[in-house]
Amino acid sequence: MALGHRVRGHRARAVTGSIAALAALGGLLTGCATDSAESAENTAVEVRPELRALLPGELRAESARIAVGTESGYPPFEYTNEAGRIVGFEIDLFDAASKRLGLKYNFVDMPWDSLVDELYASNVDVVAAAMSDTPERQADSDFVDYYNDSDAIMVPAGNPEGIKNLKDLCGRPVAVLGGTNPNDYTSQQTALLALNEKECQANPITITPFGTDAEALEQVQAGTADAELTQWSTGAYNAKQVGSGDIFQVANTEIINPTPLGFRFLKGDVEMVRAYQAAVQSIIDDGTYAEILAKHDLSVGALDKATVNGQ
Repeated sequence: MALGHRVRGHRARAVTGSIAALAALGGLLTGCATDSAESAENTAVEVRPELRALLPGELRAESARIAVGTESGYPPFEYTNEAGRIVGFEIDLFDAASKRLGLKYNFVDMPWDSLVDELYASNVDVVAAAMSDTPERQADSDFVDYYNDSDAIMVPAGNPEGIKNLKDLCGRPVAVLGGTNPNDYTSQQTALLALNEKECQANPITITPFGTDAEALEQVQAGTADAELTQWSTGAYNAKQVGSGDIFQVANTEIINPTPLGFRFLKGDVEMVRAYQAAVQSIIDDGTYAEILAKHDLSVGALDKATVNGQ
């Protein structure tokens, strides 16, 4: 399939410093993280020369290294552990795919609303931040999809407001990871805005975006928001892990807004996209992908094929 008509330029690849000072919430594992490629724990993935040959020429040099933008406050995809290392499902997956390609990298931790700007500015080469692959984002980006997820409505344990579905959010204050610039909207923020244009038009949701998921979820605990809309995998993780598992719960029992997640590249970065698609497919085929999913209790969203832009 076509990945865009612009030929990938031989742009300089630079690693920016960490600019994140992430909020901590109870037992939620977030914080300022290092930008080291030593974060992941996979060691048994071998380089495949035929896949390495798919990389752009300058990235086949032994000294080559790429910068990977992430936001480390989003467990179980990426978060900072007690040792200050960025860990998680997506970290392990990106590490395995990169080792298959024989490509070194550094993670660069930053707030959500900086990720896309840093990608556009070529300060990072790819974003790995549990980003939803949507038609709107495909206008200027290409995604290598690696997982299927849906949305979760996070509420206090016991669900005192009796929230069960998206329509129940009408007229309520709701927190969400996102930004004030449309380029920084998450798919959850976009979903809330769409509700205000339709089902909640007469009684709109008061939507407040935050730079990290932890900050958004903290509003629910503090009582300044009745709910938070987040990705299901992250919501389910936090419901179990924060405190003793008795602070939050996922309110919805029905699947809402199912969407693939993917590594995000600039439109036209054809060689990188093809290389990472092939690498992810390779670790799907040899069982490494299934092992990583099982390690993080995420097998429910497994893909059979590593797709580009959902196709």
